[in-house]
Amino acid sequence: MPSATPPTAETVRALLQRNAALATWLTDVGATGLAAAAALARVGTPPSDDLVRDLAEAARRFAALRDEVLAAAAAIGLATPPADALASTRHLEPALAALLERLEPRDRSGAAARAHAEALTVLDRVAALVHRDDSAFGALAVCHARAAEVRAALAAPRGGDPAGALLAVAEAIAPFMALLALRDGARKLDDDKWATLEDAVAAAFGRSLAVAATRGRLVSR
Repeated sequence: MPSATPPTAETVRALLQRNAALATWLTDVGATGLAAAAALARVGTPPSDDLVRDLAEAARRFAALRDEVLAAAAAIGLATPPADALASTRHLEPALAALLERLEPRDRSGAAARAHAEALTVLDRVAALVHRDDSAFGALAVCHARAAEVRAALAAPRGGDPAGALLAVAEAIAPFMALLALRDGARKLDDDKWATLEDAVAAAFGRSLAVAATRGRLVSR
């Protein structure tokens, strides 16, 4: 059995697609095989070389897929029937479903954790911004205060809903990401993207901050 890196829900979904495609192909090979068997019984015509190759390839593909499923299950400590009990694509379906059921919550938790860490990086960059000409620039002070509030909210204990946590982080951090994008890439943005970002920053922190970002007045200390 091949060794496997820890599987993800995405890799298991890919295995499910392969299993479904293999099942369809095996049905076609089986129909050809039935016709060949009838010809062999009736008139003694041997199966074609193509059919013999397809049968061997079918066995090889199934065995390889089964080994990948078993390796993925073993990598996360999921019990499965022995290999010889998994004799068809239909037998693989419950094992794949169990893998997906185990991994989807884990993947969502991991995505939420990554989003949380990325959000803190964004807030750090925002906290480091100063106005080039006005150390008491009011709009930036508002932005810094809001960033501190979001950081405090991110530090609070989170509930058991990773998908909800991921959405909440994305919504909270969006205006700060817009500010940084406007500051860092104003000259490279097309008009539509520039207008969208400026409107987002203006709605969150005021038009003066959006203008300062666009005109290069915000620098990192």
